[in-house]
Amino acid sequence: MDDKQLLSLLQERESSSAQFVWGTLAQERRRSVREYYRLPYGTEVEGWSDIVTSEVQDTVEWILPDLVEMFLSSDDAVEFEPTEADDAEYCQQATDTVNHVFRKMNDGFLVLTTAFKDALQIKTGAIHWRKEKKRIRKVITLENVSALELAAQSQEDDKIEGQDVTLVPAIDQMTGQPVFNLDGTPAVEERFTVRISRVVEKKCIKVEAFQPDNLLVQRDWSSMMLADCPYVNRNMEVTLSDLHEMGFKDVEAKELAASIQPGVGDAEDQRQMRRGLPEEADLDREAVETADESQTKGWLRIEWVLADFDGDGIAERREVYRLADKVLSNEECDEVPISIGSPILVQHRWDGMSIAEIVSDLQVIKTELTRSVLNNAYLANNPRKTVLIDKNGAPMADIDDVLDGQPGDVIRVRQPDALGGDLTPFVGNQMFPLLEYIDSMGEKRTGVSKMQQGIDPNALRTDRTAYEAGQLTNAAKQRVKLIARMLGETLVKPMFKGILHLLTEGDMEPIAFRLRGRFVKYDPNDWRDGYDATVNVGLGTGDTDKQMLVLGNIAQTQLMLAQSPLGEMMVTPKQIYNTQAKRIALGGFKNVGEYLKDPGDAPMPKKPEGPPPEVLIEQMKQQTAMARIDREAQIKEREAQNNFALQQQNDERDAARERAKAEYDYQLELARIAEGRYKTDKDNAARVTVAKISHPESILPPGWGVDPETGAVVEGPDPFQVLMAGMETINAKIDAPAALVRDPATGAVVGVAKGGQVRPIVRDEAGRVVGHH
Repeated sequence: MDDKQLLSLLQERESSSAQFVWGTLAQERRRSVREYYRLPYGTEVEGWSDIVTSEVQDTVEWILPDLVEMFLSSDDAVEFEPTEADDAEYCQQATDTVNHVFRKMNDGFLVLTTAFKDALQIKTGAIHWRKEKKRIRKVITLENVSALELAAQSQEDDKIEGQDVTLVPAIDQMTGQPVFNLDGTPAVEERFTVRISRVVEKKCIKVEAFQPDNLLVQRDWSSMMLADCPYVNRNMEVTLSDLHEMGFKDVEAKELAASIQPGVGDAEDQRQMRRGLPEEADLDREAVETADESQTKGWLRIEWVLADFDGDGIAERREVYRLADKVLSNEECDEVPISIGSPILVQHRWDGMSIAEIVSDLQVIKTELTRSVLNNAYLANNPRKTVLIDKNGAPMADIDDVLDGQPGDVIRVRQPDALGGDLTPFVGNQMFPLLEYIDSMGEKRTGVSKMQQGIDPNALRTDRTAYEAGQLTNAAKQRVKLIARMLGETLVKPMFKGILHLLTEGDMEPIAFRLRGRFVKYDPNDWRDGYDATVNVGLGTGDTDKQMLVLGNIAQTQLMLAQSPLGEMMVTPKQIYNTQAKRIALGGFKNVGEYLKDPGDAPMPKKPEGPPPEVLIEQMKQQTAMARIDREAQIKEREAQNNFALQQQNDERDAARERAKAEYDYQLELARIAEGRYKTDKDNAARVTVAKISHPESILPPGWGVDPETGAVVEGPDPFQVLMAGMETINAKIDAPAALVRDPATGAVVGVAKGGQVRPIVRDEAGRVVGHH
């Protein structure tokens, strides 16, 4: 197969693929984009509501943040796993370098966000990775160099931006001695200090998300994985300067300008329509003339096709750069450096479904319902008016006043009932449940719920448990998790494997960068291309707390095992570091190196060896002796406590006996006093009777009384009252409670206090209390 036959094959494949991409697929994408931007449907009526609801836009914008967070919330968006035992170190280097290339050397966040949004909005997200040569201008300063040294270090394209020349004594390089002229004067030489501007070409890996409508895939291909697809075409708009930087310096401006986008002819307006932009945004950029030929624009095709170009009977993969009718390069390659992904898989097709498609009909329905509610509100608030006419058809009110409609204006009428109203009842209350039903349908289809958006009216229900809320949140996220897994396997994983493939092709320079707080330099030529890739997909904000809890339990288990005899067999410092690093990443902190140092493959620190056996024996003897002394001291202390408790019990028993005896004596004394009082009262009563008989007067004047001994009436205090007062004093002492009196030093009982008097106790020879004085 020659270049002409190859060109014919490529044009045929391009035409066949373009019929589908710019036919049915383009119409579906155009509709989704127009609905995303809420452009008119074309059914609007002038004077009535033309609102377009935002179901497509809301759904896309609510899912997108979760997707981005799931892939980019950790330091490593991808991890490579070794397939052989000796690959562990290189595999970790590959993981770190690929993540650095994606995040730092390319704007990884913008790449994934753009591709995900394309997939959610217009079916397909597409990513292309390739090597590029960048021309970097560097400024080099050479200080105090000779003319020969300057010539040796200069290159052909260098530009000298600044130069200082000084004269210094010449020195012989062999002897190190000054050089003199023939006349004996010291020789001098020129020394230069210059600033050189130099353009350096550096190979780099470029990763970009491009417009899906610039991708052509063989029409009958049935998978999102393009690795084995017979024909893939990426067409891109480039300038003549871009082509020259790629190395195609023989391309002329007119050749590039004649290379239009495949399948659409001269139609920039058709591209605008596919993008869903309004017609007024149309710009015919190909028609813009420029005096600078380097900025001439045209369309470059980069194609990957299976063809038997070398004639060996086996089709090989060819990578072809071409304009519309001119092949620029044709080389054999081993992969298609493009990955695509859709949020919803359509089996046996390379194009899936977008989120916009599954809510498109809901947006149409809700738009019409919302418009009807608003139109009804307009009529309810501003009802139409009726005007009477006379028999000649003339209105009975001034029509200009009626049509003016300004609040508070005067309407001139010829008779009071000339104006009427065609009232329209407001039916919005009946429509609101239907609108909520449309919203619930969208939640079921997409997994984007009101709770996820933070607008669930039942979120603050007092009877809703945390478990119930968690279950609802997890159920709502299942759909989003499936979308993330689909995009991770079809779009993201091939991209990372492709970056690794480019790094290991053999022509990359060592890459130096800062990793976890330290500077590293890795040589990709030391790696293999056969590592297994694992794309890290996080579980979103709702699952972060759960992951933190699980990791906390793992950390506790690791520390417990590390302190046990099984520590060296089951736990390594690297595993403990990985657990803590994952917790830091889940906490939202990117640079783990600021908080923890990676131990690498260091083993667990060995526990310190114990003392010699003889020392242990001596320690055991000392411990035994100390234990015996402690035990004897404890026995003595318990004996003292028992003796004290026994003495205290004896004292309390003696005191109780004394209280009982004192109470008995007290009661006996009361009985004797009562008996004496009874006799005295009888005697006194007899004497009073005798006195009353002797003295007829029955009532004595104040201050007079009867002598109880003689019975005679005497002037002065009543002796009986004096006696009664003395009896009451005696009774108060007898009734006073008894209390034990103890020695302040020993606590032993030494007496009994009663009625203000202390009586010492009497003990026998055994020390027992037997009475008191």
